[in-house]
Amino acid sequence: MVLAVDIGNSNICIGGLNGADHRTIAFTTRMVTRPRCTEDEYAAEMKFLLQRLPVDPTACEGVIVCSVVPRLTGVLAAACKRLTGREALIVNYTLDTGLTFAVDEPAKVGRDRIADAAAAAAHYPLPCMTVDLGTATTYNVISDKKVFLGGFIVPGVQTSLRAISAGTAQLPPIAPEPPEHLIGANTVAALNNGAMFGTAAMLDGLADRVEAELGQPLTVVATGGLAPYIMPCCKRKIIYDVDLLFKGLALIWERNGK
Repeated sequence: MVLAVDIGNSNICIGGLNGADHRTIAFTTRMVTRPRCTEDEYAAEMKFLLQRLPVDPTACEGVIVCSVVPRLTGVLAAACKRLTGREALIVNYTLDTGLTFAVDEPAKVGRDRIADAAAAAAHYPLPCMTVDLGTATTYNVISDKKVFLGGFIVPGVQTSLRAISAGTAQLPPIAPEPPEHLIGANTVAALNNGAMFGTAAMLDGLADRVEAELGQPLTVVATGGLAPYIMPCCKRKIIYDVDLLFKGLALIWERNGK
């Protein structure tokens, strides 16, 4: 088993990659991202979470870390080494991902975007656009030649809702949920439906424009916790893959970590 760690802005997701080509997701768990936590604190929390599953970290054959929080990359890699005794493979664009990059600054592409794109290129018809609905909503476009062309980054659904609540006097904080109707009949529904259908309309619109620019039918793959809420609001066919990022990490490990 390979221990995979995805360090996001809100949460740190931990998964076990098992089976043939490490493509079986044996487990997933998560902890809150706390930028000021130390190696010791993260090692203790990870040990507690893994023991509850139960997973013996010393039995892991390797570790792969994907991070969009630079100050925590080394901290979590060191915590993982303390638990497993293994040096972590850190995801970056110079690794063999199966992709080539046609962007201005590939070193600045988010590591989560690289993992999502690598998985999409390996598992879905190309060209493809991935949509990761997290703290930020990130879109990646991969050509039919497995070229990472770039994409789009916009505030995430919950980020937008928190911002509008904090910046206005009469709009309450809400948690997004599946809408019952299109038009919101009260303030809470108007906020929720605006976020859900607005995100869906943006997804549909960007996909249509990318498809027109490429001149080829476009596969759209969505991931992230809010994707099942957004997809029913979309007009296009959207494929949902809850494990897209971990599939990408499994592929990158197979190509680089052995």
